[in-house]
Amino acid sequence: LPPLPPAFHDLYASTVRTTPHDSPALHQGRTRTTPHVPGHWPSHLYLEWHPPAAAHAALTSLLSSLRAAAPAVEVHSFLTSDLGAPLPLHVSLSRPITLTTGEKEGFLREMVGAVGGVGGGPGWELVGDGVEWHRTEESGRSFLVMRVREARSAGGEGRANSNPNPGLTELLRRCNAVVEGHGQPGLYEWAFGEGEEAVGRAFHVSVAWSFAEPTEEVRRVTAEVFGEERARARVRAMRIGVDGVKVKIGNVVTHVPL
Repeated sequence: LPPLPPAFHDLYASTVRTTPHDSPALHQGRTRTTPHVPGHWPSHLYLEWHPPAAAHAALTSLLSSLRAAAPAVEVHSFLTSDLGAPLPLHVSLSRPITLTTGEKEGFLREMVGAVGGVGGGPGWELVGDGVEWHRTEESGRSFLVMRVREARSAGGEGRANSNPNPGLTELLRRCNAVVEGHGQPGLYEWAFGEGEEAVGRAFHVSVAWSFAEPTEEVRRVTAEVFGEERARARVRAMRIGVDGVKVKIGNVVTHVPL
């Protein structure tokens, strides 16, 4: 079958709420970092990626190998839904933020103005650049993340003090300016204090998650599974096109072209 038009995914980006209250039982035990409040809209800025069949199969296979090598750790995949349908992944350009009803329209208008002039030109792509665990204390979860770098910067891997994602860094700087203007915390604030290279190396796609804290043994096994030569080649062959920012406010997603 032909692929669905991109706008279709924006219309059905959220599942139907079956209860007015947050229920961890409906989300594999997860709880919201910021509890839902009527009149406040959970929001997020990101680049969306629908992995093609080859990338989806490669990541699924590598996750299966990781589960087999570390059976004591329960790993939940972001790649498929509970019914086995492929799911989109994303590169975050904001933390989970909250907007009031009165802020929604102005926030979206400001985002359109802020990011409309950014872009790497036709064919701006990100490539996979290694997989590792990252722990976030605020959510109490560990995330298996695939680092990304701009394809046009791929030749600079060996250079010291080089930012692998100059375009994404500028895009994030503009997104943070709008977010912080609405009294919300920016993304990767810690990295901006360490320099542009640190910011550039923070961008990633989350592939899976676990409540378990990754031990040295789990990190070692993960490095073996994803560091094997063929696995590295499969990850680096993945391409993520960058043509616009998704602005998700509540359950409404708007695509803002670059």
